[in-house]
Amino acid sequence: MLRRADHDLAAEAMRALDRIREVFPTGVVPPEVLTRVMGLPPMLRVSGVLPVLAFYAAKGKGNRKVDQAYGIVGSQLRAQIIGVLGWAEQGTPSLDLDFLKRLTEHLRRDPATTARITVRLEQFSAWLRRLAEALEKEQDLAKAARKADAGGEYDGNADV
Repeated sequence: MLRRADHDLAAEAMRALDRIREVFPTGVVPPEVLTRVMGLPPMLRVSGVLPVLAFYAAKGKGNRKVDQAYGIVGSQLRAQIIGVLGWAEQGTPSLDLDFLKRLTEHLRRDPATTARITVRLEQFSAWLRRLAEALEKEQDLAKAARKADAGGEYDGNADV
């Protein structure tokens, strides 16, 4: 059976978003997290791979739920890079300084790999963005429905 890479990326992005949803007890992902996820593609284009990875390595540490969400995105970015490079790893390790050091050394020896990694991360982040946008809309509609059920005023054209 012929498999398409974009389908695999979409499935991986959906799993990442599902893991992020599981972090929050109600399953509702806060706007701060969705905004950051949706900002990943332009962040990659503007800043480049290594600064973005450093950002997620820094933000993904801590006990707050938002830190855990950043950690999930970071570990998924790491997994995408591992797939491009063919490095063997078990599980889904977090994005950390040791990995960034190893990656930086690899890229210094083989600069052409940077382009392959960049393309892969941009493709993955585009799927993650699309799915985060869909989740945001779904959450907004559910919130409006709850408000309407509670007897609150809701104008269905409020977003127009």
